[in-house]
Amino acid sequence: MIESDIPYYDDPTGFVDGDNTYPCNTQYMVYNPLQHKYFLTEVGLNYYGVDAERRYISSNPNKVRELIEKTTKKVYDTIQYLAGWKNYQVQMYRIATVPTQLYQDRYTFRKQFEQALISQANWIIDNGDSAKYSVNNMEKGADNKTPPEEKWRDLSDVSHETLRTLEFLGLTRWFTIAQFARLDTSKY
Repeated sequence: MIESDIPYYDDPTGFVDGDNTYPCNTQYMVYNPLQHKYFLTEVGLNYYGVDAERRYISSNPNKVRELIEKTTKKVYDTIQYLAGWKNYQVQMYRIATVPTQLYQDRYTFRKQFEQALISQANWIIDNGDSAKYSVNNMEKGADNKTPPEEKWRDLSDVSHETLRTLEFLGLTRWFTIAQFARLDTSKY
């Protein structure tokens, strides 16, 4: 899939007929086919009342773009951690295509995922990026008794509302995929 294949709809008037193609772009959220992820837009941040230009603290001259990318990374990383690596491609496919077998109202799913991204952007602005700080106290020495793969991941840098929304959408669940099932990850 290339970027020119992704349709653009004006939200909400472009979704009235109900037979839209997914993934799609709107003025609030765009799909990046190279990364297979949705990103908020500056118009979307302004529409939902997120004043990133004044409230987000960063030394980056393009700090609004930094916030948008950090928000998407945190949400998708959380999905990957909670759903598991094998299921991550399936979850990315679900987010991109919104299959009608799983979600009756595709537009509502899209708007709820958009709300999850907005909640995370607000969380980053209000609380900062706590993932920058290590949980280990280096003065006492690192805890080497527990292997890294058995350590519980700290999700304190993720909005509680985002976690609830992702759980409600079914994007944090572990499930089994048939052993020989091949996912076509080249499209979405």
